[in-house]
Amino acid sequence: MKNIIEILGETQRLLGLNFDPDVLFEERLTPEHRGFLAVLRVVEEHLPNMNGNRSFIGRPRYDDLPIFRAMLAKHVFQISKNNLLRQRLLSDSSLRRICGFKKVPSESTFSRRLEDFARIHIPEAMLARLVRQHHEGMLVRVIARDSTSIRAREKSHNKKKEVKAKKHKRGRPRKGEVREPAEAKRVKKQLKQSVGKSLSEIDKGCGWGCKANSQGKVQYTKGYKLHLDVSDQGIPISSCVTGANVHDSQVAIPLEKMTERRVCHLYSMSDSAYDFPEHKNYISGKGRVAVIDPNNRRSPVKRELSPLEKEQYKARTVVERANAHLKDHLLPSAIYVKGYRKVSFVLQMGVLCLAAIKMLQVISNIPD
Repeated sequence: MKNIIEILGETQRLLGLNFDPDVLFEERLTPEHRGFLAVLRVVEEHLPNMNGNRSFIGRPRYDDLPIFRAMLAKHVFQISKNNLLRQRLLSDSSLRRICGFKKVPSESTFSRRLEDFARIHIPEAMLARLVRQHHEGMLVRVIARDSTSIRAREKSHNKKKEVKAKKHKRGRPRKGEVREPAEAKRVKKQLKQSVGKSLSEIDKGCGWGCKANSQGKVQYTKGYKLHLDVSDQGIPISSCVTGANVHDSQVAIPLEKMTERRVCHLYSMSDSAYDFPEHKNYISGKGRVAVIDPNNRRSPVKRELSPLEKEQYKARTVVERANAHLKDHLLPSAIYVKGYRKVSFVLQMGVLCLAAIKMLQVISNIPD
């Protein structure tokens, strides 16, 4: 069965060329090569200046643009490690020419450049520009919000047994016990904070987190969480990465603020993890409709969505399909880099590729 990259590659008109690109390459281009070329044509328009760090002392520096293209190819072709990427570039002359390499760099060069790109948040900035341009003058009907766990191969800053630990017993303090005054809830402070300030206060280190699966069983994960806002067409609008121990509700308001700057939408849909008053009030205060699955764990009266809301809520599955597409086709099976900055770069590059692919699907009327 063909994947979406091969289907896109067979759609010649996506490239915007009036000749067969095979004449430019030593070998015949496969549908995957053509699909990668289509993704590059969508993404590269929003690249920042990549040649600002040149030095006139020492050995000439490899250009940033071919290395960035190769890192995109890592996700499109599902290459997990830098050594495998280098082997693919050495053996695949067509891919090497698409990326623009005259000489393939070493593994260490790819690793150092990844850290440089991660430091200046290139994929996040490119996604924002890409989304704004594609949706300019458009009205988005639905934004679906959810998160997915990402396993990491590094030491966590918390322990598994501390995930549900309580600071003290509930109820009135004991005689002589002194308790610190409760701080204002983070979600309340986020209503007045900027997006950057809100995200800076959230834990981003590798940690243990737990979440109930569809069967109701609690699953523990050591690593990170990718939080995603997706339009009803499956296009990622906003994203951020936190530690796996961060609850989904802590990122809801910053994501809503980030999304409203990029697109104009009508409905915000999410599951019961996002059911809290501050989130709903912020959405309704902006003139939008919040369709959120009620959380009845602490509610004395069982709440349910209305029949109309239940029908509308079915559109939320688009974010689950986006997460599945990311994990199955665009993210490596295992994250080998360590540290929040590098892990975030890898995940955000996958989100950027997904956004380009979904936009091409929409343009070409290719079913999901």
